Amino acid sequence: MKRKAIYIILLTGILSCQVQQKEQTTEAVSKSQSIERYEAINQQLNATENCIICDSTQIFKTVEDVLNMTRFKNKVVYLDFWGTRCSPCIEEFKFLPDLKNKFQNEPVEYLYIVTYDEKKEWNSYREKLWKMLIAKHKLTGVNLLISKGAKHRFYAKYSNIVDPKWADMVPVYLLFNKQGKVVNFVSPRPSSKEVLYSEIQELLNEQ
Repeated sequence: MKRKAIYIILLTGILSCQVQQKEQTTEAVSKSQSIERYEAINQQLNATENCIICDSTQIFKTVEDVLNMTRFKNKVVYLDFWGTRCSPCIEEFKFLPDLKNKFQNEPVEYLYIVTYDEKKEWNSYREKLWKMLIAKHKLTGVNLLISKGAKHRFYAKYSNIVDPKWADMVPVYLLFNKQGKVVNFVSPRPSSKEVLYSEIQELLNEQ
């Protein structure tokens, strides 16, 4: 009887160790795969192409993840939150060439983010429409997808500065200084021309 009890205890211990080892292995593999994906996108975003598209919905979990990419270091970043079905968003694209010509030799980066609802599938039609609009309007810069939840968390973090309701709006434009800090949560639109140019120039002049 004692031998049987000891055998059961030993068997239980062995099975428990095997389960723990399997869980640890699975976790390690998952973490390794995530790191590999992240590094692959990091290399992609540090490339020299004029227009970069990251169509993965799994890489960037926060807006900060995006802004921490090497491509944006020591540069003024103009962030455009837009939507593929947003007419005012698309209307603003025609003013981008003037903006980019103005600062073509300056350390200014352009970041375009479309958000998706985690509860709804990011289907092939929406993806094709997104990429078609990027090509049609020549959105040179970095084009990304992030979840609506990530955008909401970003605005919630700064709720003492900006009304969180802006998280549900498009188009919305933000300006980041060369240290990666948000300096304007409601930046002028490209159509404002000189008003926007002046704000960007002030950030470029900062040491």
